[in-house]
Amino acid sequence: MTAEKVTLTAEKETLLITLAAKAGESRLPDSLLRDEYAARAVERIDYDFSKLKVDRNLMIGVSMRAHIFDGWTREFCDGTRRRR
Repeated sequence: MTAEKVTLTAEKETLLITLAAKAGESRLPDSLLRDEYAARAVERIDYDFSKLKVDRNLMIGVSMRAHIFDGWTREFCDGTRRRR
């Protein structure tokens, strides 16, 4: 598979932080998300992700937030969300 070169403005480049964090967290042995789509996307993009400086704490924080949002979305779609 050939990596695809991307050219982004600085503002749009920040969107790769979330992708890189989810992909990195998914490679951890105790991954919460196991987001194979993010991991495969990062592999397909010809980009120096190291310049984003995504560390373990950021990976886990982004993944925890995504996990919570995923749960809320699942509840909404299932109609199980409780009214407060």
